[in-house]
Amino acid sequence: MPGKARSLKLTSKALKLLNHIDNNSNLPSQPQTGIPLAGKVAAGIPIEAVEDTENLSLPSCFGNLDNIFALEVTGDSMLEEDIRNGDYAICRKTQTAHNGQLVIAIVDGNNATLKRFYREKSRARLEPANDNYQPIYSDNCRIEAVVIGLVRKF
Repeated sequence: MPGKARSLKLTSKALKLLNHIDNNSNLPSQPQTGIPLAGKVAAGIPIEAVEDTENLSLPSCFGNLDNIFALEVTGDSMLEEDIRNGDYAICRKTQTAHNGQLVIAIVDGNNATLKRFYREKSRARLEPANDNYQPIYSDNCRIEAVVIGLVRKF
């Protein structure tokens, strides 16, 4: 009704959960977003171990998540770029790309591929990073996204 204050009443189950959280200092008071970023580690000469208290999340790595999405990579055509089967390509939706950018392209209407994009006179060249594959040449190529990151599980 217009002009009436609206309120919510917690259920008994919700009240019990809140009391449990208040009484248990091991549980965070706010939902944790991301993975705890514990600091830095050297892959060369060792560095001083200093603990950090940040969280690693997609927004902390890539900024605003508007127009950001992930695709699971299948295949091995980008091995020399160190992009492997099972990796997750983090992509920013766009319809344009510069020469040499890693892109998600739609070729011939509905075939998607992850390749390096090069604009030629009257066609696009989608370049693999594996000598076992040939470039894809297309005059019917649509850019869907540029690849801005990669996530890999071991």
